[in-house]
Amino acid sequence: MPLLKTPFIYDPGDGPRVKDPRAFLASRLAAPPSLDDAMCAEFAEEAVLQMLCSVLPEETALILWYNKSRRTARICPACQRLYRLGDVLPDHLAGENGEQQRATRASPYLAREQEISGLCSPVCFILAAYNYPGAIRSTWGRMAEELDDATWDLLGAAPRANDLGLGMLLKMTRCHDLGLAQLFFPDL
Repeated sequence: MPLLKTPFIYDPGDGPRVKDPRAFLASRLAAPPSLDDAMCAEFAEEAVLQMLCSVLPEETALILWYNKSRRTARICPACQRLYRLGDVLPDHLAGENGEQQRATRASPYLAREQEISGLCSPVCFILAAYNYPGAIRSTWGRMAEELDDATWDLLGAAPRANDLGLGMLLKMTRCHDLGLAQLFFPDL
């Protein structure tokens, strides 16, 4: 009798979650890398994953690598929700009324943040930015070239609490190359 494997995906009622990113990536349920997109193909390289694993906790690195090497498939780095860009996702806060939910979904910054970092909701973004509360509004849905020096200074502060690499992910995803060139090739 074969032993049952621990499920690597579960659904708590508001969308499927990835419990084990490594097992998920090895499964047929994971979307394949979007090799027809030049940027996704570059991020799909194993060397990029190795670089990410050297600066982030493994789980966070795997999720960031998955998100950047797929055009539309995403795993939220904060809550591990599995989704695709453009999906209408159930809200995390069950007490919200319909008007609040529509306002959140209508935000142009939400769709942009999902594309940039994979963070699926304002709640997950705030969780990732926990160590940088002064930068939440000015960073939400924006890339590096849209941030002012004061925001970069806030993001550069040392984290006050262990955030499982979410703060570093938040900073890295503001850069088109995730800041890897600056981290690994500072003299170029």
